[in-house]
Amino acid sequence: MSVKQVYRNQKFTRLVIVGIVGTLAFYVATFIDMKITGIPLDVATVLGQLVVGDNESSIIIGNIFHIGNGVGLTLLFGYVFMPISRKILKGRIWLHGIVFGVILTVTTVWFGMLPSLGAGVAGLNIAPEVPAMTMFRHIIFGAVIGILSKSTCEVRK
Repeated sequence: MSVKQVYRNQKFTRLVIVGIVGTLAFYVATFIDMKITGIPLDVATVLGQLVVGDNESSIIIGNIFHIGNGVGLTLLFGYVFMPISRKILKGRIWLHGIVFGVILTVTTVWFGMLPSLGAGVAGLNIAPEVPAMTMFRHIIFGAVIGILSKSTCEVRK
């Protein structure tokens, strides 16, 4: 196996681990904002209910799906977003992660997922706090994946 292949395998594995940790940080942010606002906005449970209905396995399935989503987004961050972002935005990699989290929230959550679930743009049909909650969660996710992928996403010659 060539050095380039080893690096590619290591990068992929590291990004998968970073994605899991970033999603766990998202869960911590979720717990915090639900405690502060009292709004039970648990995305993983909702995803599970969409897949298997409202039963005891929906939480497990939803969390597996959500962690997989976090890993997939982290791979997108490391392989696609960072090479493009480096050309546009100068700064620390955690800043790239936060920008990624903001873009993700606005494009896919506020104007995609929440409206498709009947929650309205940015989830405003649920509560006025939902936009801040979803943004907070994704900024935490983005900052964590940015910080943890620093050595993984460094430019290699």
